[in-house]
Amino acid sequence: MTFLIFLFVILVMAGGLALNFWPEYQFDFLISFTINMINAVLGYVVSKKYFNSNNSTFYTMIYGTMFLRFMLMLTTILVLILQDFVNMVPFFISFMFSYVFFQIFEINSFLSFHKANNE
Repeated sequence: MTFLIFLFVILVMAGGLALNFWPEYQFDFLISFTINMINAVLGYVVSKKYFNSNNSTFYTMIYGTMFLRFMLMLTTILVLILQDFVNMVPFFISFMFSYVFFQIFEINSFLSFHKANNE
């Protein structure tokens, strides 16, 4: 739980700094954050649902949804950039930063599931 609070504080601080220094790109930051939030929530839900199933089902569901989420994110990014809904460089940079933070969240959730399962 403390990790989630720590992650939230870092995201709020980074978001506040980004919006303070680059207010003209706040739409780009918000869109990239939203896409990554949806991706992380879907990954969390799938991993929580299938964590206690057998290895074959777990890996099939995790890697299958990982591929689907990746394709959905890639398609969304390409549409947003090619249709000029967002500015490419600020959107991509903010997307990568928020992606890294949300991947840390996903990995931590796997570790906490494993720890709770072993107890």
